[in-house]
Amino acid sequence: MLASVATEVVQPDDAELVQRLKSRDKRAMEDLLQLHGSKLYGVAMQITRNETDAQEVVQDALINIWNKIEYFEGRSAFTSWMYRVTANAALMKLRKNKKFAHDVPLDVGSDDRDLPQIQVPDTKAAPDRDLTRAELGDQVRAAIDGLEEPYRTTVLLADVEEMSMDEIAAAMEVTVPAVKSRLHRARLALRKALMPYLKDKV
Repeated sequence: MLASVATEVVQPDDAELVQRLKSRDKRAMEDLLQLHGSKLYGVAMQITRNETDAQEVVQDALINIWNKIEYFEGRSAFTSWMYRVTANAALMKLRKNKKFAHDVPLDVGSDDRDLPQIQVPDTKAAPDRDLTRAELGDQVRAAIDGLEEPYRTTVLLADVEEMSMDEIAAAMEVTVPAVKSRLHRARLALRKALMPYLKDKV
């Protein structure tokens, strides 16, 4: 019993992790990777859709987190800040690979207030009612994957990663109106793609 207690590992919370990183504790990076590495990889994979690129993005993101931790002021959750850093690194990777269409015409005056945020259903809920939910989740993910860039990345950052318009604009190096236009187009395309499936379920 004593041995098991002695070897028990106490997981650091994010506040402690931030302080250790700011103190340049290199072991804090190991804890960060253990606690949040899979989520960072998930963000990178969603954007790059390539395992090798996603792994490189996570490495770049970790370097950026280490170098920029002093700029984290705690105004948002540390996890949200890390995901934004990772999204930025992923977008930089896309640009380097010349997969990112940077210039997109704007829809002047476009309004997506009638287009709800796209929700990716949680497939881990109770199995009784989850077959339909899981099917819908698959359809939503397939529809998002079918979007062209930069619309796919915009809707991922807005509706999956829940980044603000300002954050997305900064990450993608465009204006807020450009982000809103891309998001409007993406949601229209998703609604059109999902309409046949949703009609079948009514």
